[in-house]
Amino acid sequence: MSRLFDRYDSAAFARMFQEVGVFESLSAKGFSGFAVAVDDTGLAIPHVRLSAEKAGHRHRLLDACLRRVVVPVAGRDGDRARHIAPGGPLDLLFVQWVREEDPTAPFAAGRPPLPLQNHPGLGVLRRAFRVAVRIASELGTDGVASQPKFFHDAVIFYRSRLFLFLDGREQGRFEALQRDLNGLPLRDATVAVAGWCVRDEREQVVRWRPGYQVFPISPRLAAHFHAPQYAADVAAARGASRFRIDADALAAARLQLGTRPA
Repeated sequence: MSRLFDRYDSAAFARMFQEVGVFESLSAKGFSGFAVAVDDTGLAIPHVRLSAEKAGHRHRLLDACLRRVVVPVAGRDGDRARHIAPGGPLDLLFVQWVREEDPTAPFAAGRPPLPLQNHPGLGVLRRAFRVAVRIASELGTDGVASQPKFFHDAVIFYRSRLFLFLDGREQGRFEALQRDLNGLPLRDATVAVAGWCVRDEREQVVRWRPGYQVFPISPRLAAHFHAPQYAADVAAARGASRFRIDADALAAARLQLGTRPA
């Protein structure tokens, strides 16, 4: 029987999904016959997969990969996370991959798909995240982390009021980027960033290379995000950063991706 971290099998995940209300929420959408699998067959990282039935068909609703990473925090002044309190490297539960979608639902007219999104979301990601927090707590890690593949992933995590970038300077630039792209729908904003259509205050092309976006669990990591130095780094980077859209580049990126303005 496959187990994640030699501890959590499919039955354990099913219990946790039940306890946080994932099954209840999905039942309200017409799904039943829930099945959870921990699959490590031929995979570098095990996948946790949740499927269910609706209208006589079985659908995969959630697919996630979780692993532990150790993040060094000591180093030169220019290194990321330079202001973490002493205590050695950070031990983080890393969300390598997650997809939550409803294959039975169409996209709403006013909410077109985001890049690489095949189906609308199910609205249970925040509940499922509680499972990741529980696992991280039980394993004794410092927190839960991701490295958002797209700008919109980082925005979604940040809007949850749960995740901040580990480096305060990166958090500040991210907040400035979100501020300056606020006039665009989220889909167009993420296309602009992914398509190298954004210029910074030096007229340099912005390339999306995110660090760790983290939900803290341990006291020392929580203290890092509440420290005056972190707040100062965020404010300084946010105030110093300016971004603009290259309209011609965005039009070309939309054409290349086969999308239209939202």
